[in-house]
Amino acid sequence: MRYADFWLVVIFLGLGTFTIRASVIYLSRFIVMTGRTKQVLSLIPAAVFPAFLSHWLFFHQGSNQLLLGKERLVVLICATVICYYSKSIFITVVSGLAVLYLFANNIFFEALSKLDGFFCSCICQQNIL
Repeated sequence: MRYADFWLVVIFLGLGTFTIRASVIYLSRFIVMTGRTKQVLSLIPAAVFPAFLSHWLFFHQGSNQLLLGKERLVVLICATVICYYSKSIFITVVSGLAVLYLFANNIFFEALSKLDGFFCSCICQQNIL
């Protein structure tokens, strides 16, 4: 495909998208919707979001062997718990990204193994075992 053809396709796709969206906005003045219809249509973004996330979440093969390559699932669970308690989108996103970084780069498990070694040495020195 030539360079000029590419931009011609991009322009026509943009015009098509704009026309479809503008027509819906323009025609919405003439269509009367009931309260039930508005309620159902308001739920569509909430239904589309999991459809985008499920592929990203379940079919990704991660690098963490301890979590069987499913560190994103653990991050989702952590972010859900944080969101429930903090009620803040910003805190949820930042903490989710931080946990994903820690799991993807094995920083969390390296720190945990160092802590485990520390606790084992403390227990062995006190002759608890």
